[in-house]
Order: sequence, then structure tokens, then C-alpha cells
Amino acid sequence: MAQIEICLDSDSWYLTTNIQTVCAAGIDSIELCSQMAQQGLSVGAEALAQARQACNSHTQLWVMLRPRAGNFIYSVTEQQQIQAQLQQAAQLGADGIVVGALTADAQPDMPFLTLLLQQCRQLGLACTFHRAFDACSSPANAVEQLLALGVQRILSNGTPWQQQQSITLGTRQLAALQQYIDRRLTLVAGGGVTLANLPQLQQTLQGNAQLCWHLHSAVLTDGKVDAAKLEQLQQCVAKPVNKQHGEADA
Repeated sequence: MAQIEICLDSDSWYLTTNIQTVCAAGIDSIELCSQMAQQGLSVGAEALAQARQACNSHTQLWVMLRPRAGNFIYSVTEQQQIQAQLQQAAQLGADGIVVGALTADAQPDMPFLTLLLQQCRQLGLACTFHRAFDACSSPANAVEQLLALGVQRILSNGTPWQQQQSITLGTRQLAALQQYIDRRLTLVAGGGVTLANLPQLQQTLQGNAQLCWHLHSAVLTDGKVDAAKLEQLQQCVAKPVNKQHGEADA
């Protein structure tokens, strides 16, 4: 069965309550970000400490490392900032980091990412490569490079990052990506997943343990995580998918 991840805003007044609700439901993981209007930026120390205290050991806590909005080409100073944020994430009890960095020609920044993955291994942190993946010039080459680095998960919605489109427009690309990955790492599918479109998305992607559905606003009601929506989400993910006639698994 596929995993479930809920993305939470560290700037929310309801941060502790939201985390407790997600954990009480037995959700697999939380991705913690600040400034969701900027598609998620790095989290401050105070919010991360608050989140770690509220998050139980059964739900993994992943922390965004993204020092600014815009592209994913980072200066030396910004790279040092990300490395310092990674160290802080480990010290404050994160289970993993969510990060991405590209070169000017839209490929993973291998020298910098090599340093980050070495740091992750030393500190016992797992690593997700975020939607910078959707800005890569060659997704297949990027998968192989990230696998070689030891990245455990890739976040994608199957559409070009710059276009900010819904995941429903990227289903064919995601299916091809899932087939190419072939369970060698976890595909985190997010960026527009809702309770309404999830059944359609499930028709295209294989619901195995190497797939993780990533949702944010779809489980909120007035800024608070809605336990009833989480239950509906879990029931949807657990329900066997009847493929439409003539449609093969991805």
C-alpha cells in the first residue's frame, strides 16, 4: 500500500495541534515548511523544535531546506546556509531533509549534493530531492545521479516546475517516472493532490510501498488539519484500485 505524507506550514498558529492530529491518525510522514505561498522554504529553529516535540516516533518528520524562493541554483553563501540548516535539523531531531540544488544547465548540482549527502549519512538523516526534480532537463539522468548519491525519495508532480500546474496534468509523466524508477527509491507524488482527484491519480500509479501521496491544503479546514479528511484520505489509499478497462499498470 502507498504511504501518505502531509505537508504542514511551520508558520501556522495551529502547528502543534496540526502535527498532533496527523500523528494521531497514524500518517506515515510530515514535511515541514515555512512560507507556503513561496512553495515552501526553510524552517526556523523554534518551529522545528516545537514540531519535534509534538511529533511522535511513528510519524517521520521531514524538514525543508530551501533558503529562498526562485530557482535552485545556489551561491556559495547559500550552500553554506543550507549546510548549516541541515546541521540544525539533525540537532533538533528531524528524521530527514527535503532539498534540491541544480546547475545552470538544469542538472542536479552533484558537487554540492555530494557534500549534503555525506553530511546526511554522518548525522543519520534521510534525504528527499524536492520538486527541483521537475526543473531538471533530463529526468532519467537525474534519477540515476540521485540514486548514486544515496537519495531515498524524489518529489514530483510530473509537470515542469516553472509552470506551477496541477498534478492531474502530469499523470502520464509520473507513470513513466514510476516505471523507470522501478522501486529503486520512493516516488513522492505531490503538488495538487486532493481528495477529489486522488481516485483518478490512483488509476495511473501503482499503489505500492515505494509510492507516497503528498498533500497539503486538501486536508485542512480553516487552517487546521481535519481528522475526518485524514480518515477519508486513508480509506481512499487503502481501497483496492480497479483499473479502468484496457488500462495497464504504470
